[in-house]
Amino acid sequence: MKLLLPQWLLFATAVLAANLLRAKTKRNEIIPSTPFLGPITADFTSSHLGLDGPKLSAVNSTSFDWWYFDVVSTDRKSSLVVVFYTALPSAFPFLPASTDVTTVGIYIGFPNGTTTSTYLGASEAIVSTDAQGSTGNFVGTGAGWAGAEDDSVYEVLINSPSNGIFGSFNLVATAPAHYPCGPATIRSGQNLEVGPNIGWSNAVPDAVGSVALTVGSTKLAFTGVAYHDKNWSNQPFTDNVGSWYWGHGHIGGYSLVWFDFLAVNGTEYVSAYVSKNNKILASSCTPGSIKVRPTGANADYPPTVYTGNPGGFSILVDLNDGGEMSFNVSTDSIVAGAAGMVYTRWTGVLNGSLNGGKVMTGGAAIFEQFKLST
Repeated sequence: MKLLLPQWLLFATAVLAANLLRAKTKRNEIIPSTPFLGPITADFTSSHLGLDGPKLSAVNSTSFDWWYFDVVSTDRKSSLVVVFYTALPSAFPFLPASTDVTTVGIYIGFPNGTTTSTYLGASEAIVSTDAQGSTGNFVGTGAGWAGAEDDSVYEVLINSPSNGIFGSFNLVATAPAHYPCGPATIRSGQNLEVGPNIGWSNAVPDAVGSVALTVGSTKLAFTGVAYHDKNWSNQPFTDNVGSWYWGHGHIGGYSLVWFDFLAVNGTEYVSAYVSKNNKILASSCTPGSIKVRPTGANADYPPTVYTGNPGGFSILVDLNDGGEMSFNVSTDSIVAGAAGMVYTRWTGVLNGSLNGGKVMTGGAAIFEQFKLST
């Protein structure tokens, strides 16, 4: 005889099962503002959960882990970058002098061409992972973020009266997440190193970004091309990075993310990503899958600390079906940088074509260069 359960019991059982499953996907981590004393470990292999979660067992004076968000307006005149760092300058020397592991960096590009950067020290960071998404609160700064469990939507909030910065930045994803070597749909067992001992996961390769921000007496409101990723390592940044070219942009319905990385021994590592209509066309770290090179003035390769900034970059991507996409990005404005031009971040215009066909023009991009080798 088959036992028939009442509907309410079936429903209650289903809700309980769903809640138990959800509980298994959630993790809360408190990251103190003081560094951990002792060795730590880093996670460089993907699992079925936690694409955007913390990747270090703890943060000491020689490790780093951060959550990066950016948006550039469609006319490329305005930009916002917010980075939630868990690092000391001894691990990532491009941070200002501080004893706080937990720091928020806010970098703003205004339509009149001026830029500003502000750093907020937190008493601690609380990061919650829910399935593939994450939520963070950098306590005492008024800044944090909240992400959907499937990485489809993120919101960054800033409420800093002492710095006169208030507002929000929303991202609605238009492209699927990925790891350095493949789509995030293949969740377990993927290599997360974009270069030796440098982890990278890209929760939001492309998004529609909306900014509503007040900075002092200035109101900044725009929509544009947005993005979110994270990097981490259990070693100082300069121990492993000779140079890198990274960037993202949107043009003609295509979403593009590039990474061309030189280790300190000169070995080249790459990561290519192209998608359209929420479908990945290329996602690979295979040598030759992408080639990024400087163009215009100061186009020497490989770059050194003595090389000036280039006028832009050429980007060639090998698509999975044997086709090729060719892009060129040229610099509009410098929106962040370090002394001596060892680090520069730009906004710029992206042009490109598929298999040598009609050239698409006028896309918006944010991109950067580190050059640390002598």
